[in-house]
Amino acid sequence: MKIIVQAKEMKVTKAIEEFVNQKVKRTIVKHGKQVLGVRVYLETIMRKKSDPKASHAKVEIEVPGENIVVEGKSFDPYQAISGALKAATRRLRKTQEKKKKR
Repeated sequence: MKIIVQAKEMKVTKAIEEFVNQKVKRTIVKHGKQVLGVRVYLETIMRKKSDPKASHAKVEIEVPGENIVVEGKSFDPYQAISGALKAATRRLRKTQEKKKKR
């Protein structure tokens, strides 16, 4: 399984990369052989002059059939990544349960 981390208007540090790898292995890999790859896109968004920069994380999970795309937003990039991966795990579990019912 490939894990790709990309960023726009911010630098991907080793700490962010390790954090993403650790979270993906802990949450998404539990679902077995169905996950082919994970892409994480990070971006900082300037809201207003008084607001600090907000972080936006988009997680794309490649599975046979259709890919799962989930977004997470927060002021901290780590929280945005965590939120997006939690949502992606829920969506992945939901799609697997639908396939089992058929």
